[in-house]
Amino acid sequence: MKRIIFFTIASLIHLNELLAAPGGKIVSDLFDSPAGKVFALLLFIIFLPLIIRSYYKKNKAIRETKKKLTQLSKIEFEIFDEINLKNRMTDIFSRVHKAWSERDLDNCDDYMTSWYRQNQQTVYLDEWDQKGLMNICTIQRVNSVKPLHLRLTQENNFEGSRIMYAIDANMEDYLVNIEDSSVLEGKKGFKDVSSVWTLKLVDKQWKVDNIEQSQMISEYMKMNSENSDSIIEKLTVEKSI
Repeated sequence: MKRIIFFTIASLIHLNELLAAPGGKIVSDLFDSPAGKVFALLLFIIFLPLIIRSYYKKNKAIRETKKKLTQLSKIEFEIFDEINLKNRMTDIFSRVHKAWSERDLDNCDDYMTSWYRQNQQTVYLDEWDQKGLMNICTIQRVNSVKPLHLRLTQENNFEGSRIMYAIDANMEDYLVNIEDSSVLEGKKGFKDVSSVWTLKLVDKQWKVDNIEQSQMISEYMKMNSENSDSIIEKLTVEKSI
C-alpha cells in the first residue's frame, strides 16, 4: 500500500510526464484530455496531505545535499563547488539533448560516460534508425537544477562518486515516423517535465551516467547517506589538524 501511495504522489506531482528523452521514454499525455485533467485534480485533492509531506522531504534532501557539497568545497575540493556543479549539470543537460535530437552521440565523450553513451546509442537511437523513427526533443527553458543525493567513494580523488540531480525543464518531446512525419508517441507542444540525472566523476570530470524517471526522486530521498557523511567528517578532521 505504501508503494502505491508513493507512486501516486510522484505521478501527481508530475502530472503530464514520465521521462523526456534522452533516456528512451516519451513524455506521456495521460492527463492532457479534459476528463484526464478532472481526474488528476480529484486525485490531487485526495492525496494533498501526502503530496505536501513528499514535497517537504524532497526539499530536506536537497538542503542536506547542498550542505555536503558546501562542506567539501570548503576543505579545498573545488570539484564539489555547488555553483560550478550546477553550471556543469545545466550544460550537460543542454548538450546531451542537442546531440540526442541530432541522433549523434559521437561528440558526447566529455559529457556522458562511455557505458551510458553506448547504452543510449544501441538500445534507442540505433533501433529507431532501423525503424525509420526520430525523437523530436527540444528544450525551451531549464526551470530548476537541484542536487538530490550525494554518493561519495573513497577512491583516489573521489573517482566514481555520484551526484543525483532533480531537473525540471519546459520542453517538447515526441516520436515521429520520418517518412510521413506522423506522431507515434507523445504529443507536440511544450510542457514541464521532471527527471533525475546522475553525474559520475570520471577522470576528474563530471559526466552523466544515468537518466531516470521522476518517480525515482522518492527513492533517492530515502537512501542512506551515512557513508558520505562519515567520509566528509573524516576529511574535515584531517583538514583541521
